[in-house]
Amino acid sequence: MEIQFAIVRSENKEYLCYKANDATYVDVSNPMMAFTAGEDNFEIVEPDKSFVHKEYEFGGGHYYLVPRFYHNGWLALILAMVEDEDEYIVLSVNLEEMDALGLPDRTFIDVNNYPDALDFLVKNGLATDSGYKRRSGFVEYPMAMLNLSLLYQHNPQIFQKSEHRTFRV
Repeated sequence: MEIQFAIVRSENKEYLCYKANDATYVDVSNPMMAFTAGEDNFEIVEPDKSFVHKEYEFGGGHYYLVPRFYHNGWLALILAMVEDEDEYIVLSVNLEEMDALGLPDRTFIDVNNYPDALDFLVKNGLATDSGYKRRSGFVEYPMAMLNLSLLYQHNPQIFQKSEHRTFRV
């Protein structure tokens, strides 16, 4: 059965959810949070298709944000160059050894190669700094808390194709 994603707005906050049944939507990163029609006050928000090819300036170039997934299901944040989408940079670094459960709402940011990456993500509302860092080698990588509903709008088809989800439907 194909997962149906929806952006749910409740109390002025948006959540990326999957449709569990006709009346219930479950937060993809926190299955303890569910929104049920008739019981909870929420609305379904239509994805803004303009994000699919929204241009961002980073490091002197112009890029599209194209979220993807690492082999173990953790989210990868990729910037594809507008002029040549085969030219890209990866703003995240996969430090997780275990497979992701569901869709994680966090990732580590590659400040070793892109020192301004976290500031870029925060400035554009794509993530917030969790305050947590993990050392790998000589580098401490900050963990970012991701705005999944906004990232989903940049590349909805890749979220749909992700094989690393473990949602119960």
